[in-house]
Amino acid sequence: MSQTQIDTIILGQGLAGSLLAWMLIRSGQRVCVIDDGHQSSSSMVAAGLINPLAGMRFNRRPEMDDWLRASERCYAALASEFGTPFLHPLPMLRLFRSAGQRRFHTRRLDDQASRGLLEASFDATDCPEPIAAPHGGFIQHRTGYVDMPLLLRSLRTWLHELGALIEHKLAFDQIELLDHGVAAAGVNAHRLVFCDGARLRANPWFSHLPLAPDKGEILNLRIDGWHPRHIINGAHWLVPMENGELRLGATHDHQRNDNQLTSAARQELLRGLNALLPSLSNSRVTRHQAGIRPGTSDRYPLLGRHPEHRALWVCNGFGARGALTVPWYAHCLADNILEGVALPAEADIRRFQ
Repeated sequence: MSQTQIDTIILGQGLAGSLLAWMLIRSGQRVCVIDDGHQSSSSMVAAGLINPLAGMRFNRRPEMDDWLRASERCYAALASEFGTPFLHPLPMLRLFRSAGQRRFHTRRLDDQASRGLLEASFDATDCPEPIAAPHGGFIQHRTGYVDMPLLLRSLRTWLHELGALIEHKLAFDQIELLDHGVAAAGVNAHRLVFCDGARLRANPWFSHLPLAPDKGEILNLRIDGWHPRHIINGAHWLVPMENGELRLGATHDHQRNDNQLTSAARQELLRGLNALLPSLSNSRVTRHQAGIRPGTSDRYPLLGRHPEHRALWVCNGFGARGALTVPWYAHCLADNILEGVALPAEADIRRFQ
């Protein structure tokens, strides 16, 4: 590959870099992905939640229909290609965290566009799972989780078999801007797309973009005798995995930008579990992980081409909703690269110029 001019170098094999590579290669592009072995990837830690009604007010973004259609179509195509499902649809049990939160549910239930996403509320005594729900809640639909480690491993193997993967920790000063392209790790290309998550803060060409990194820690658990039929979403979330484990998360820390595990986060999560299951006595932690979500100040991603260095592009800033939003925005960026189709205004980095 070092002797051949290719079309696109992608830096980072997290979800954004992997899906962009998948789409470009299937469109006939010559692509090389450079990755450091997921040392800086938050995607390998992420729970991969699909949740169309976000936050305490159950907000539904105006782009939600595009996000849902693109994610369902993309993960179905990947399942067909690799012969294994990556997206696991599961209803989500949303727990009210206060009595006043019910009004946001009522407001969303009255919204015609949202009615297929949620059911009527239930009271504390009618919770469909044996958990503490003092304020009640409701069941939400078109939710689930993506098995991120399995998906990224599958795509990594596919890239390796194509000869389209270089395992290398690329420093920014190893990127050379050419008259008509860019060179990195012995590869010449027409363009390089940065998909390397929180490293964007130190990027000499894109560090002006308002990345808002958010450290999160997650626990994997086993609880004997109980495997919920829903994703549970309250003060924390609890996701039942196919292998019988549960994932419990996640903490939020905007001050620390490292992947170090902390006892404070572990205890916070276990207190949340005990509040959810007060009589619990038989759980055990099987894994503790940390990662940095590459969020943004306005909670929309960062897509586009550098205004001066035309060989440099960015696809980043997906935060906690990457499993839901990356398929749509990777598709948009691929169309922009291949056909010059305009990027969605809410994600185009020109909004910050």
